[in-house]
Order: sequence, then C-alpha cells, then structure tokens
Amino acid sequence: MIQKGALFLLASTLLALPGQADALQRIPLHRRANDGTMKTAEMTFDEGSLVGSIKIGSPAKEYSVLFDTGSSLTWVPSTKCHSHDCRAYSQSPYDAEQSSSAFSLNKKQSIKYDNDSCIDVELYTETITVAGLTVENQLFGAAYSVKNIGDDKYVGYIGLGGFAEDGSTNFINDDSEDASDLSKRYFVNSYGFAQNAFQSSYGVGSQQFSMVTYNSNGFYQKKRSNSADGEFIFGGIDHEIYDGSIAYFPLPTCDYGNSPYWKASVSCVRLGDAADIKLAPKSLASFASNGYYITGPAEQVDVLHTAMGAHYDSASGKYLLKCCDADELPDLDISFDHYKVSLPHSSWIKTVSEDGEWCEALIRPNANEKEWSLGGAFLNNFYHIYDLGNKRTGIAIPKGSKTNVKITKTGSRASQD
Repeated sequence: MIQKGALFLLASTLLALPGQADALQRIPLHRRANDGTMKTAEMTFDEGSLVGSIKIGSPAKEYSVLFDTGSSLTWVPSTKCHSHDCRAYSQSPYDAEQSSSAFSLNKKQSIKYDNDSCIDVELYTETITVAGLTVENQLFGAAYSVKNIGDDKYVGYIGLGGFAEDGSTNFINDDSEDASDLSKRYFVNSYGFAQNAFQSSYGVGSQQFSMVTYNSNGFYQKKRSNSADGEFIFGGIDHEIYDGSIAYFPLPTCDYGNSPYWKASVSCVRLGDAADIKLAPKSLASFASNGYYITGPAEQVDVLHTAMGAHYDSASGKYLLKCCDADELPDLDISFDHYKVSLPHSSWIKTVSEDGEWCEALIRPNANEKEWSLGGAFLNNFYHIYDLGNKRTGIAIPKGSKTNVKITKTGSRASQD
C-alpha cells in the first residue's frame, strides 16, 4: 500500500545525514560489502552501453537498467504500461500498490530522449538501491508508456546526469507554478540518486562516480568475471586502474542548454588531412553513456562522412563504407580545452557484413547545432569520471589498453590528477 503524506517529511532530512568523507568503494552492482573494502562493480554491455541491476521499493525488486549519464530521472516500466516495449521486454513491472515505500506525487511527466525515444511516467518517491547503497524518498518515475527504449537485457534508466545547475532533476524544482506548489506541499527532495547517495551514506569528501570497461581489445586487465564487461565505481577515483594522468574538463558555466552535466567545451574535430572542422564558439560535447554512437551537428557529420567515403544505407539505417577503405582511415581527433583526444578508426568503425566487406561508421548526425554527443564508441576507450564535487568530467587510459587511443595535453593550464 502507498504510504501516507506524513512519511514524506522524512525526505527533508536526507541531506543532513553524516557521510564517510574519505571512503572509496568499488561496489558490485549486485552486492555491497559493509567492511569498507574495495569491491568490483560488474556491468554488462548491451549494444555498446553499460547495463546493471538496481532495486526499487519495499520489499525490494530487482530491475535491469541502463546507467545513463545523459538524463536525471530514474525510471522503470509500471504495471500500467501496455506499449510494445513494455510488453516485449518488461518481465516484472513496477507496481506502486505493492510497495510500502511508494508515495505518489500525483504528477505526470513526459520525457523525450534522442533517436525518437520517449517515455510517459507517473512521479513517485521511492526507496532505490544501487550496488547495495540505499536512498529513501528518491524521486522516481513509473513509466506507463515507453517508446524505442529497451531490449531483452534492460528496460529503464538510472539517471546520473542531465541535472539542473543546482543538481536537481528538473522535474520538481523548475519554474512552473505546479512544480513549485508540489515541492512546497510535499517537501520533495528532487536531487538525483548520486547526490542523495553521497549525502546520505558516504563519499561526501570524494563526490565522484566513474565507469571503466574491459573487453577483447584489452582494457583493464583486472577483470574477475567472464560475464562482466565493465565496472561502476562510486565514492572516489580508483588510481590503480589507469595509466598516466587524468585529463579533466570543467563543466560549462553558461550557454549549456538544459543542463551542464556532463558536458565539456570542444573547439575542433579533425580526420587527418581529409577534414578539419573548426567548431563555433561555445560548442559542447556531452559524455553520454545512454548510447553507442558519436553524434554531432548534421552539416559537420556530413563533412566527416564525405571525407571517409561513407554513405547512408536506407535499408539498414547505417552509414556504410568498404572495410578495406576503413582500414586506411586516420585518427579522429577531438580538441577539448587544453587536450586533444585521438581515436583510431577501430574505435568508431564496426564490421557489419558477414563477409567482412562492409563496415559501419559509428558517427551519426543529431538535431543540435552546437553540441556533440560522445557515446560508447568514445567512452568505452577510457576510464571516465564524473566529479560532482569539483564540477568536471575526466578521462584516462585504462591499464592494459590496446586500443591506441591518445590523450595529448595542448595547454599549460589543464587540470591533471
């Protein structure tokens, strides 16, 4: 049964709970030790994105979701969802009536993502557990409509980015009269899961979370499971799993659209001598773990496709080129503030035909004019770090990496770890 409103008064106490300031824990997505030791955090690949398990409700039920640094709301399908994706992929939908910790906010929200995907949710506060770390009264969406999201490995997101400048999820602390009234009536804590977890459990002095992958290319050789493809680290930075220094990029302070999380300034995209694209001032790149592709403004991506000899194939919906030609392509260079990141073609070219003749370019156009999105084709090459405390993102090359990616410092003021 859904809780009464009196229990909601507890939400305002979350931020006052003590933290364990210096605890660094590498936490498994399916369990958490209480002895403070370093633990693995296993994740699996799904089309180049990282998927793991979370628990929702009381009693807790386990759900497989995508760990999304591009959006702020955590959600899963509910028993009210009858759209195709829910019927096909959601084996055990969320039922608020069966959770004693569910509290309805009597508010609905529609959210549109990229690639014509969207959801409609009813907003609740709920008890959510990630890697054994539990946050009560967390803002949460029970989806009653899902379009173009999910497959047989997951349906749902845990929101780890896309926050407003103050760290809220944008759905309660916006400027609308309804949202303001809702927040006043229910004392709703509208911050994201990571913010609430840092405040209510541990990591207040080390407010970072991060991800690293290990796969056939040789990333990060400390892999401990044949089934795991990556690791989620919460509460600090693991300095044992990367070589060299961390390249940090400060979050933008203006002209960042709906959210500065997790974005960085970019100035140039280059493909050897074939294409040298100078980007407009205040252009941005978002670190987006919710997709596999690198995407950019259509005109700029068209220049890259022409330079590499790729064409759009309407039958497959892919940008194709001959694999023999792809093997001769130079590095793709992306220039950030004080750093240049170079990706060999093996990072953003994938063989798609059984005979090895045709390859796909994992670079696609988006609808933005000044923003690139760096999905798994970029992120999976690195140990990627999301630093809430210092408002910055970071990347480093994992130990044992055989991908030949390079991070080159281009300015003297760049922040390094």
